[in-house]
Amino acid sequence: MSSRLALVAPYKELAESAQEVCRELGLMATVAVGDLAEGIKVARDLVGRGAEVIVSRGGTATAIGRELDVPVVEIVVSAFDLVRALAAARTYGRRIGVVGFQNVIYGCKSLEGILGVLIQEIEIKTEDEAPAAVAAAREAGIEVIVGDAVSVRWSRELGLDAILVTSGKEAIGLALREAEELAEVRRKERARAEQFKVILDFAYEGIIATDPDGRISLVNPAAERILGVAERHLVGRPAGEVLPGLALNHVQETGRARLGELHRAGNSLVVQNVVPVIADGEIVGAVATFQDAGHLQAVETKVRQELYLKGHVAQFTFADMVTESPAMQRVMAQARQFAAVEGTILITGETGTGKEMLAQGIHNASPRKGGPFVAVNCAAVPESLLESELFGYEEGAFTGARKGGKKGYFELAHRGTLFLDEIGELPLNLQARLLRVLQQKAVMRVGGDRVIPVDVRIIAATHRNLEDAVREGTFRRDLYYRLNVLRLALPPLRHRKEDIPHLVERLVDKICGRTGRLPPRIGPEILQVFYRYPWPGNVREMENILERLVVLRSGQEVAPEDVEDLLLDTHGLAEHEGTDTDGLKVELCGTLADMEKTIICTVLEKTGYNREETCRRLGISPTTLWRRMKAWGLAK
Repeated sequence: MSSRLALVAPYKELAESAQEVCRELGLMATVAVGDLAEGIKVARDLVGRGAEVIVSRGGTATAIGRELDVPVVEIVVSAFDLVRALAAARTYGRRIGVVGFQNVIYGCKSLEGILGVLIQEIEIKTEDEAPAAVAAAREAGIEVIVGDAVSVRWSRELGLDAILVTSGKEAIGLALREAEELAEVRRKERARAEQFKVILDFAYEGIIATDPDGRISLVNPAAERILGVAERHLVGRPAGEVLPGLALNHVQETGRARLGELHRAGNSLVVQNVVPVIADGEIVGAVATFQDAGHLQAVETKVRQELYLKGHVAQFTFADMVTESPAMQRVMAQARQFAAVEGTILITGETGTGKEMLAQGIHNASPRKGGPFVAVNCAAVPESLLESELFGYEEGAFTGARKGGKKGYFELAHRGTLFLDEIGELPLNLQARLLRVLQQKAVMRVGGDRVIPVDVRIIAATHRNLEDAVREGTFRRDLYYRLNVLRLALPPLRHRKEDIPHLVERLVDKICGRTGRLPPRIGPEILQVFYRYPWPGNVREMENILERLVVLRSGQEVAPEDVEDLLLDTHGLAEHEGTDTDGLKVELCGTLADMEKTIICTVLEKTGYNREETCRRLGISPTTLWRRMKAWGLAK
């Protein structure tokens, strides 16, 4: 059956009128005839064939509504319907008995004066009462009966004139429209209920709800799985008794939600959110959603692994940057404040001072910590590729362009942080494009014509003096001011020597963990050598020195000479390519031993062979200097 509507007419004429109304209104409805008990039987058959709403009238409508679990829309008997019937009955006599169910005869008495007749209302509650009611009316001197189908039928059998109260097309049309709207509402309710059921059944989160009495009213399959308890053992029982860990009763009593809490529920450790259900200002229950904590940890690990593979995760936090240096502590305090706001940050400092590590810590302490952290070294990417790497490109933008184009670093960092290291090395033409992106908060890919909005926080870093670069014309003044909003200046290692013992310990642990070697034994005398050394390469240089010691002296005692040899090699190669740390010009050539001799001899000459001053400048011990001078025949 294609129609969701069915009309059960107590008499044939009503069925005929209903069919006419359906045609006029363009409604689809099945129309059948059946009065009272027969009407119930007909309605039951129609419901079995798919009818969702039944339309009927009078006692038949009442009987169907009482017997069947289906919505019933009643064709209301209007005052006009009664007036028509009473006016027709007046031609048979002035004493009129109105016999029928309450929804048919109600209000008839008030029409006496209008029609100039005497009306007696006789109500029946069941079909079986109709014969006695009609007989009583006849005995009371009633001349004509007005009523519904059952009353008219019995009146005629007992020899009384009778007029049927018929329903007009208006009343039939109103009832059919109401039934159609009701059927549509029920259809939407079923769809919502089915959608709700699917959500509950297939939600990965466990969901449990309570009724106004605090008893469990709903348990979804995920909750059964996580808790290891069947629904039948939970529904109908007090939540506080069977699942005290979920805090459903507490939330229902206080009206305050509890979010993101870790609790033990049943045999499981779960992360839960519990909220009150409020209707018309009154708490009528509570709902808990929860997930297995172990599963969440596994998911988080998987997500982090995937992000690590893409290189878009900040690994370090402020907790990784422990310091005893007052200067460094001031920088860290500022960094924590800067992390909480959205301004652009410029980090300055010598090479190897940990600028990217600080940038990662800021990202992980900021509201953007859940977003990507994308780092790009502006000096490491060839200038010919830097534009397309930063801003992306469209398909066909240039020879060799990837099919479908490619996102640039700005798009990859959307809703996260973009770390621009060595910003001072950015070519002037790209500085202009970068400035435009920062101003407009949007990028246009190379070869593209559409603007792509981006929500990115910029952290830039440089070891150069950008003020000098601006004066020299190699860095745009407007870009400098755009970047230099929040500034952090990292002190070099030689200005934070309080951190050397801690750094040595952490770096050795890190290197041994990576290489699988035993840590060398580094005594106080080695730390004294480290204190004297100026560390031009800062923490990065220290890590390199310590890695060599781990490789060369794994599990062994480290002698001062071991360290001094390494430091002297590094000092000569890294910092004396034409100049030393005190501005002494040195021409370097030949082998490493030749360069080492040249450096030491030059410093000795500059200091007037003051060995103490020479050791201070070179960061070596007097013993090492004496050994070198003796080997070269310079010892006196």
